[in-house]
Amino acid sequence: MKTFFYLLACVLVFSSCSESSVVEEQNGDNDSNNVVSANIIELTRETYPDNPDWSISATVEGAFSHDSVTIVSVVNGENYDLIFTPNNNDSDTLVLSNIDLLEFMPTIPSWVKEDAYLEQICIVNQEWNRQQVKFYEGQFSFLGNNKEGKLIKRVDLARNCLNAYLWEIIGYVEEEGGYAPAYHGWFDFPKNEYAMLFKERNGIAFSKYAEYLENWKDSEQKVVDLSVLRTVEQTKEVTFETKNDEYYPLVGERKKKNPNVVYPLNVTTIQEYLSDSTQYATFSPPGFYDTKSPRETMLSRLFKLNEVNVNKVVSRNNNADSCVEFHLQFSSDDTLITQLVIGGIKLSDIPVLSIEESKNGYQMPMGIANHSFYETYEMNQSKSSLDNPYYALFLERDGRWIDSHALGVDGPLFHFDEVDNGILHLWLLSFERHTFVGHYKINL
Repeated sequence: MKTFFYLLACVLVFSSCSESSVVEEQNGDNDSNNVVSANIIELTRETYPDNPDWSISATVEGAFSHDSVTIVSVVNGENYDLIFTPNNNDSDTLVLSNIDLLEFMPTIPSWVKEDAYLEQICIVNQEWNRQQVKFYEGQFSFLGNNKEGKLIKRVDLARNCLNAYLWEIIGYVEEEGGYAPAYHGWFDFPKNEYAMLFKERNGIAFSKYAEYLENWKDSEQKVVDLSVLRTVEQTKEVTFETKNDEYYPLVGERKKKNPNVVYPLNVTTIQEYLSDSTQYATFSPPGFYDTKSPRETMLSRLFKLNEVNVNKVVSRNNNADSCVEFHLQFSSDDTLITQLVIGGIKLSDIPVLSIEESKNGYQMPMGIANHSFYETYEMNQSKSSLDNPYYALFLERDGRWIDSHALGVDGPLFHFDEVDNGILHLWLLSFERHTFVGHYKINL
C-alpha cells in the first residue's frame, strides 16, 4: 500500500511540473526535477525485421507491454527509481530502485581534462559506445500479480551507442538454462534531466558537447598526446602469431548477429572481412539494425599485423595504477600504416579461456575510461569511469586519431590461452560486434 501511494504521488508531482527553459536546463543551470517521464516505443517483427534477438527470443515474446517510464530522483539528484508502467493485462509495473545513473553518464576523468582534444575524444566515444547493465532477481521488483512479474528473471538497462538520450529496457525469462529476451522497449531519456546529470558528473555544461552527442558530429583528426594518459616505464617488442586464416566459433553475439553481415557472405576466414568492401547492418535511432542501409568500413587498413610492442605503464589516474599497454602496427595491402594502442589493462582482469569460450573474454569499447559493452550492476558500480585507466585508440602513422566507427571496429577482446597461459589471445570486434575482424596470439 505504501508503494501504491508513492507511485501515485510520483504521477501527481510529474503532472504538476511546468515546462522549464530548455536552454537553462541543458546548460545544467537549474536544480533537478524530482520526477520526469518518457514514453516507451515498442517495435514488432514487422517494424523491426532485422532484430538479431528474434532468433533467440523467449516463447512469451510479445506478451508484455509498457507505455511509459517515470524517473524519480531519490538521492541528491544522483540515484533514481525508474518505474515502467504496464500497458496490458499480462504486464506489471517494473521498478528499478535507487539506481546510480551517474555511472551511465558519458564521463571525462580528471586527468583527461588536462588535454582539450582528448577530453572531446573521451566524451564522444563514451556516448557512441553501448553500455548495457544487467539486473538480476532481487535488484528489481514488480508491482502487481500478472504474468510478467512471475516470469521475468533479469532486466537490462541500456544507454545505446547512438545519439544522446536513446535508452532501452529489456526483460528476460529463463528458458533452457539461459536467459531469453521476452520484452524490449526504447525510450528517450528526458533531455533536461540528462543535461543536469551530465553537469553533475563532469562539472561542465552539456551544451559544450551537445552538437557532438546529439547529432553524431565527427571529431577532427588531431595528434593524440598519449602522455596525458600514462607514463611508459618499459617497452619491448614481442612475437605474435596471426590467426586470421581461420574462422571463429559462431556462438553468442556473433551467432545471433551473423544475419546482419551484408557483405561478404559465407566466409570461412577472418581475413575475408579485412576489405573496404565489408558492410554490416547500420544501427539507427532509436536503436535498431537495418540491413537495407548498410554501414561501410575501412577494414583493409588492418590487412596485415606487422609489429606488437608491450609496454609497462603507470596510469595518470588518481590511483597511479600499474598497467600494460599494447601497441600494434598494421598495414593495408598498399602499405597504409595504422596504429592501435590499447592500454590501462590489468592482466589480472583477463580470464583464461578456450577458443570455444572466447565470447566470454575481457571485452571493451574503443575510447577512454569506458564501461564495458555489457556488465552487471555490481561491476558497473565497482569500476567507475571516473577512475578507469583503460584506453583504446586507432592512430595514423603520425599519431592523428582515427574514428574507429568509420574504420569498422568496436573494440578489443582478450583472454589467456587455456593450455599455455603465456599466450594472450587478442580478438578485434567489428562494428556492432557482428564479427571478429582480427585474431592474434601474443607471446607475453
